Amino acid sequence: MGEDAARLAARLVCFGFDGYTPDAHAREMIAKGCGAVIIFDRNIKSPTQVATLCADLKRLAAPRPLLVMIDQEGGRVRRFRPPQFSDIPAAAAIGSELRACHVDMTLAPVLDVNTNPNNAVIGDRSYGSDARVASACGAAFIDALQAGGVAGCAKHWPGHGDTEEDSHDALPASKHGLDRLESVEMAPFRAAISANVASALVAHLLVPAMEPEAHRPASCSERCVTHLRKNLRFGDGVVMTDDMEMGALRGIPWPAREGEGGPFESGAVPRAATEGLRAGIDLFLACHTRRLQLDVIEALTIAIERDESAAAKARKARRRLDALCAAYVSAAPPGEFGTPGPTTSVDAVKGTATVASAMGEPRGRL
Repeated sequence: MGEDAARLAARLVCFGFDGYTPDAHAREMIAKGCGAVIIFDRNIKSPTQVATLCADLKRLAAPRPLLVMIDQEGGRVRRFRPPQFSDIPAAAAIGSELRACHVDMTLAPVLDVNTNPNNAVIGDRSYGSDARVASACGAAFIDALQAGGVAGCAKHWPGHGDTEEDSHDALPASKHGLDRLESVEMAPFRAAISANVASALVAHLLVPAMEPEAHRPASCSERCVTHLRKNLRFGDGVVMTDDMEMGALRGIPWPAREGEGGPFESGAVPRAATEGLRAGIDLFLACHTRRLQLDVIEALTIAIERDESAAAKARKARRRLDALCAAYVSAAPPGEFGTPGPTTSVDAVKGTATVASAMGEPRGRL
């Protein structure tokens, strides 16, 4: 495999790891050139500790920028928790706390319109069942968050609110027609784009009204990604997948494609990544498992080397990520490895006690 292709492929992968300090796994992924890292409860013990962790991750990547993200929605899904972080803070407070800890992006707001009472995966994570309320609240969240220098992420495109299956476990479907999707599910995303949201996260969700091919989720669908970019005018905003380790992707019977490589230990998921690249995805979240992260990088590398169209899309994705990093990613802070950096004001972060694990889910739910 060509080194340039491998580095480009890694640039499009966001990895996660275990522990309060950069372990061998984290160092390996940064050395390979991964463009982003996501932190969860398993990485967070105290404000000073997480500021030091994020500073050290950035120091390991320097001079290349490393996008540090977290899943801090507020409410049920949050990684920074009381008593040392604000309890259900305003978006501006979330931004100041994250920025103080060298975190550049949060995967929020949740813009799914929760019209299905049996939808356990979204539920009270959303702004409710009224698309107008979700639109107004989501746009206000983005305005306040990004004014503080932290990038937002509109999720879960094109709308996960009226589904019953949990994409962490299975591949759900949104069965509405395009007119309904445009007027309800997509309305908050349109408002978020008007508020200049920095990124969008695409669900592992079947949407037959937009993608007629059976078994192809929105996260692997050029039609769904193009609709976001062109019809909603998201243009060159960064588009990422939901976590590639979710159960929704594991059983997809992809048709054979010449030159795809494999088989991979992690099964069908690396192939889903190459389908996502061809669909126009910029960043692939691989939040937990080293083997899957390596397989995704390898699959993307093979696609880039053997398919000029895929390579062109990868280069375009890198340019979009570079633009986002230039706008939001803080540089590696000065100071020695193992310190939060002299410019960090952990006074912006509430309290001093240990952060509790969120909802008994240390691996996190996106």
